[in-house]
Amino acid sequence: MHIHAHGTGATVLELMVTLAIAAILVTAGVPSFQHYLHRQHVKAAVNQLHHDLMLARSEAVYRNAVVIACPGAPDRGCALGPDWSSGWIVFEDSDGDRTLSVDEAVIRHGQLLQTVRVETTSGRGPLRFFPDGSAPGTNMSISLCGRGGPPDARKLVVSNIGRIRRDTWPDLDASRCPT
Repeated sequence: MHIHAHGTGATVLELMVTLAIAAILVTAGVPSFQHYLHRQHVKAAVNQLHHDLMLARSEAVYRNAVVIACPGAPDRGCALGPDWSSGWIVFEDSDGDRTLSVDEAVIRHGQLLQTVRVETTSGRGPLRFFPDGSAPGTNMSISLCGRGGPPDARKLVVSNIGRIRRDTWPDLDASRCPT
């Protein structure tokens, strides 16, 4: 007995319609996926910086010393200005000069993805944590902005008592994040 298998394949028209539908779905999904990735980059940056600031505070208590967190790099020390985007360092300030000296070891060096901009929004310099865990001075706000603009922005706020909290949009100044 011989059976013919007619109609089991797809016609060219059916394939073209399937490809057209797939192309429309991919085109619609790519911007959403990119927005999702930008949001995830900002969240990862917030988590990393938040962790490193908490580490600085706990190391100050553990070492019974002043520990500094500032934008910069281990080879250059603390950078001037509010931009943390190129990275930051955490170190014990054993000589009390608020700068990384040759004999002071870096506890942590943080680095971010290029897609996230990080900037302090207060006029405060290096963040000092004291042996009691406090960070006296004015409250320090650090804004983290992704390519998605203000809706994806986050903010870390360090209070005088050393508490580090997270804020999200709309508590963030919109001018800090370009659209």
